[in-house]
Amino acid sequence: MELQELETFVTIVQQGSFSKAAEKTGYSQAAVTIHIKNLEKELNIRLFDRLGKKISLTGHGKIFYHHIIQALNSLTLARESLSSEAHLSGTICIGTIDSLCSSLFEQLITRFHERYPDVTVSIITDTIDGLIQKVNNNDIDFVYLADRKWNDSNWIKVLEEEENVVFISSPTHPLAGKEEISPDELFSYPFLLTEKNASYRQILDQTLAGMKLTISPFLESTNTDLLLKMIQKDAGISFLPEYVIKQALESESITVLQVPSLKIRIWRQLFYHKDKWVSREMNAFFELIQNQGTADMARRP
Repeated sequence: MELQELETFVTIVQQGSFSKAAEKTGYSQAAVTIHIKNLEKELNIRLFDRLGKKISLTGHGKIFYHHIIQALNSLTLARESLSSEAHLSGTICIGTIDSLCSSLFEQLITRFHERYPDVTVSIITDTIDGLIQKVNNNDIDFVYLADRKWNDSNWIKVLEEEENVVFISSPTHPLAGKEEISPDELFSYPFLLTEKNASYRQILDQTLAGMKLTISPFLESTNTDLLLKMIQKDAGISFLPEYVIKQALESESITVLQVPSLKIRIWRQLFYHKDKWVSREMNAFFELIQNQGTADMARRP
């Protein structure tokens, strides 16, 4: 069997149709069909069930796909070990959440583009549940999120870094500078929070429910930049991950409030589906973000 036939087979599975695979690979649809017929003839099995325009893997096709993905990923790594400086010019599609996109991706994508100027990067933001669905449906190449720890046998995790989520205010807020703040005192002031479907907001609500406490913010928004600007103007208190507030803390335009009874952590995590064909472009991004994570940890006190 030919390598191009195997790559065509994987592309059909990941794109969901022969026509999309033809568009992705640059082959004609007739050539794509011939590749699959050649494979089926050599293997003496049917790889796809075809019902009108809809296709799905047969039982044998699923088994074959699982092994071919592993083989192609190993081949990709072998190629990279021999030609690490080879030119990259493909595409990657990243799924992430708004807070990560607005706070970390500018620097990350800038560095990636400097190293690999001919790689096209697509970024899709969504809720955590939406991202999980997309990575399982192969609508994105991999997902980068901040949430509770996600573990699933269907995913390969590339990065897992712990992050604190903290309560913040302006330096002139009445609670700023206090050595210890109780939850009752904290929640007596106005709050600005991310919307309830935000990962760390959900964790906060669950933690408070366990303490028989509730919080009713006067503003909810997915835009963390807006929340930060309003906090800097002393509009109230917010609850955000450290990666979001890093620059504001360094400029001393906000301060972290000390609430020892409410210590909440999340994890920045990057993972892809175990059946994903990992491209050289994906591996290049993984290497960059792993190195960035190591550098961030080295800078922490």
